[in-house]
Amino acid sequence: MLSSEQAETSRSTGQTELWVAIVDDDASIRCSLARVFQCDGIRVETFGSAEAFLDRPIPGDPQCIVLDVHLGELSGFDLQDHLVARGDAPPIIFITAHDEIPSSRLERRAGACGYLRKPFDTDELIALVRPFLCRETADCNDP
Repeated sequence: MLSSEQAETSRSTGQTELWVAIVDDDASIRCSLARVFQCDGIRVETFGSAEAFLDRPIPGDPQCIVLDVHLGELSGFDLQDHLVARGDAPPIIFITAHDEIPSSRLERRAGACGYLRKPFDTDELIALVRPFLCRETADCNDP
């Protein structure tokens, strides 16, 4: 994860670094996924809620968001709708531990980006995220 000192250096030099956002209200999931991504050489920032992601002080937008469906006041679907409405929705890979969400709804929301049900194989998640780190933009989230 980027420290506030590194973020300041990035801001002051105008450097834009590719990164992935993890938005999940479960701290242990955020921590575990951050470690997995970092071990794979992927810069990651974590957020405990949709609101925290929207209010982030980190410069630039992520190349991809790993987004839990069930969060707090704003759900993962609400965050996606908000980002699409303002015209800056990066690719989103949904994750969920809830079986009551039909696969058809997850497929429609995730589009070509994909979704995973918890518990999932982290190698599978990395494989879904990696292609988005090689392109500036990808439009696969059309709710």
